[in-house]
Amino acid sequence: MTKTSTTYNLTSAILAFIFWGGWSFYINSSEHQSGLISGVVQGTISFFMALFMVYAVTKIYNSISSQQLKLLLPAFIVTLVMTIILVSIHSLIQTPHILYTISPSLSMAFVFCIITAKNLKNSSKIS
Repeated sequence: MTKTSTTYNLTSAILAFIFWGGWSFYINSSEHQSGLISGVVQGTISFFMALFMVYAVTKIYNSISSQQLKLLLPAFIVTLVMTIILVSIHSLIQTPHILYTISPSLSMAFVFCIITAKNLKNSSKIS
């Protein structure tokens, strides 16, 4: 089974926390206390989602036999799951600007999933 390195996983998770938590804080900071709460929540979710994405993409990638689907299908599945989770949690904590908060991170998550699948494809050629 092809997999990614621990360094890749942790670096991705830490950067996701900092970047998407910071973005959420910025985009929601005009509302009373919402910026800090949504920033911490988004950062925490992004940290764990980055770890989940790498794991899920790896599992899905390795379970697909079609070379054409290996790059895109994991990204679609993982991004769909992330969308449901993010909308649900941000609705619960009453984030004022949910669409603005999650859209950039979902877009980048999709690209990140494709890059991860591409890395898996390249590492399986080496092995």
